[in-house]
Amino acid sequence: MTAMDNQDANADTAGLDDAEAQAPAVDAEAFEALRVRAEGAERKLREIQSTFLAAKAELDATRLRLERDLERKVELRFSDLVLGLLECADDLDRAIEHGRTIPAAAPVVQGVALARERFVSALIKAGLERIDPVGEPYDPNVAEAAGIVPVADPAGHDAVAAVERVGYRLGSRVIRPARVLVGRLVS
Repeated sequence: MTAMDNQDANADTAGLDDAEAQAPAVDAEAFEALRVRAEGAERKLREIQSTFLAAKAELDATRLRLERDLERKVELRFSDLVLGLLECADDLDRAIEHGRTIPAAAPVVQGVALARERFVSALIKAGLERIDPVGEPYDPNVAEAAGIVPVADPAGHDAVAAVERVGYRLGSRVIRPARVLVGRLVS
């Protein structure tokens, strides 16, 4: 090492010693008060963060509940609309039945039948599903019993023997139960 390098090193060390000598002495009580104050501020920050996270979670839960409620309301309103439209389809069915008794009305009956099929097809595309439980065990969740018919076969006991009015389901919800005749075994 050269003499100049030694002087630079000594000057650096002397500068550090001067900085330490110039630093004000820290009062222990003041330091402790600042430490307690800093800990209190950190504790308050954690409380605020915790409160914020709880409020955010509550807001998210509320948003999800409102979305579910809105979807449910839309589904109910849509099913009410479809149910009303099904009544119109029933009217068309009655018109077709009556029209078939009049030979001169055959072209009009064909047009009404075609319009009815297109109408019901549009409802099916919107999610409507037909409930036609003939031969299945009677289920009061999807059908209402309009009457009982005698059956000789034990397999037909408590099974749907005939459908008087087709039922419909929209999604998982039955919007119109099928009206059925239930078989009863006669001995």
